Order: sequence, then C-alpha cells, then structure tokens
Amino acid sequence: MNTIIINKILMHMLDFEHRKIYHSTDFVDMNETSIDYYRKKVEKALNSPVMKELTVGSLHEMMLRSEKMIESDEEFIKQAHEMTDKLFALGSVIEEMPNSNVLFVDCYKNGERHIAALKLNYRMIPMSVVEEGVVRITKQQVLPMMGSAVDEAIIVNCDQKQLFLIEKKYTIDGKPDFYLNPQWIKGEEKLTDKQKFSTMRKVVKKMDDIYNVNDGKALPLMKQEIQGKMEANEPVKPLEIVKKVLERDYQAQEESEVMLKDLGIGEEDQIHVLSGTMDTCKLVLDEDIEIKLPIEEYLSGSHLEKVKQPDGSYSIVFKDINEVIVK
Repeated sequence: MNTIIINKILMHMLDFEHRKIYHSTDFVDMNETSIDYYRKKVEKALNSPVMKELTVGSLHEMMLRSEKMIESDEEFIKQAHEMTDKLFALGSVIEEMPNSNVLFVDCYKNGERHIAALKLNYRMIPMSVVEEGVVRITKQQVLPMMGSAVDEAIIVNCDQKQLFLIEKKYTIDGKPDFYLNPQWIKGEEKLTDKQKFSTMRKVVKKMDDIYNVNDGKALPLMKQEIQGKMEANEPVKPLEIVKKVLERDYQAQEESEVMLKDLGIGEEDQIHVLSGTMDTCKLVLDEDIEIKLPIEEYLSGSHLEKVKQPDGSYSIVFKDINEVIVK
C-alpha cells in the first residue's frame, strides 16, 4: 500500500541569482494542469530510497514547527515563511546553489499525517532566442522535470514523530559536503533504505563466499525473500531476511547478525523503499558480458545452466529456448 493524499501546498521561490525571496501568501491552486506535477514530486520525495531518518528530540525545531503547521492555515504560512528564510540564508553562502522553488506540503501517506518541505532545484537547459534579428542559443533555468528525483527535502511524520531528510552535496569550504543536517537539523543519522540494502548484499555475499551456504545463489535468494515480503505487504526486516537466506548454516547466521549490527542494522530496522526490481538478477561475466534474467529462472535452472569445466572456467548453457531476438 502506498496511498498519498495531499491536503494543501504552499510554494515559495528562492532566487539566489538576484538575492531575493518570493513568498507566497496563499496556497497553490491544484487544478488539472498542475496537480500531476505536484503529486509526482510529493511521491518522489516520500518514496525516495535515499531518504534518511534522523534521531531528534521531541522538542526539536522541526517537530515543533510541524505541530504548529497542522494547527491552522495561518500557522502553516507563518512557519513555511520562516523555514524558507532559513533555507535562503544557508544557500546564500554556497556559490553553486541553484535557484529553487520550495513546496511546503500537508499530506497523508498510508493514513499518517506528514508535513514536508521539498526543495526543487532549477536546472539549466539550452534555449533559442531572437534578439535584433540575430538567432542565438542561451541557457535558461527551469524547474526539474516531473519524473526526476527530489534533491532536497525535510519530511516529518507527525503521527509517528519521525524526521526524515533528503540531502544533496555542494562544494563547501573547497570540498563536497552536506549542509542541511550539519548546519541546521543536527540530528543523528540512520542508514537510508538504499544503504541498508547495500549492506545486506555485502554481508550475504561475504558469508556465502566463506561458508558456501547457497552455492552462489545467496543474492538472488535474498532478493526473492524481499520480493515475497513486499508482495505480501509484510515488513522488510534486513536482519530477518539475511538470517533466512543463511539458515542452512548456523555459524553464517550468527556472524551475519554480528556484522549487520556492527554496520548499524538492528533487529527492528526495516526497509520501506527500494529502487529497482527485486524479481530479476544480473550475471556479470568477464569480458564485460552481462546476462539479465528472472530470479525464478536462475534459481530453478530451467533455462540456464552453469557448468564448471576441468580447467576451472565456466560455461553458460541456455536450454529449451524457442526463439532468440536481438535487441
């Protein structure tokens, strides 16, 4: 289930190029020509695989602001105004900061109330202009495309009292760095869903290499387990899934649990958003050869067989194929 209902949106503009802020005094009109853009951006932010949860206190500034914003329209506008000024002050000292629109959103995700500030950074595109009889190409700043990811966002789950962040690195003091959390939010970062999945892959692969638990099939089995949980709408718990994949070897299970906890993943950690599909796997061979196929096909071996040769090399044999189409 992934249902998002938007209550209202307020939008401000940060014009870093001309050192000016444009504050809206009323909520946007979500008519037929614009609602799809707003909805897609909210979905992109709330379902981002790089969104990270921050541990903060109940009296943290963002928690208090979000509580105020759901009290009344007047408070929503007031708090959004102040947060926009703060974003502008932070961005003004970063040389490469692009102009942006900031969407302040009151919405529900799966029945839970959320307040979010989405910073939509402009991008440069080439444009053709005609001036005094001369046609030339220049660059113009425009809003990001509807389907592109949201670069920066502050998201509060008001019901669960959780704070999330999407951050982008900029050159700060001569090196790439984040600014939202270090300079403003100052929360303790948890792993993103993308980082949790990457950690699971590393641990499962290492344990399978050491103990040969699943004959090289540990990673496809892990993705299969995740896919099954997602389809059944059950919690995706990294520690639980890794131990399930390695259940044939107690030592591998024990070591994987220790490794995951050392890397910041505990028993209650969950993955909510994953980019990419969990029902396919890719075989990467030497000589830059890649083979992509459904996980079920790989695990069953119904159409593909991996045969080890006497010299230690492998042969990949495709079986029962009726047609081959080159794409």
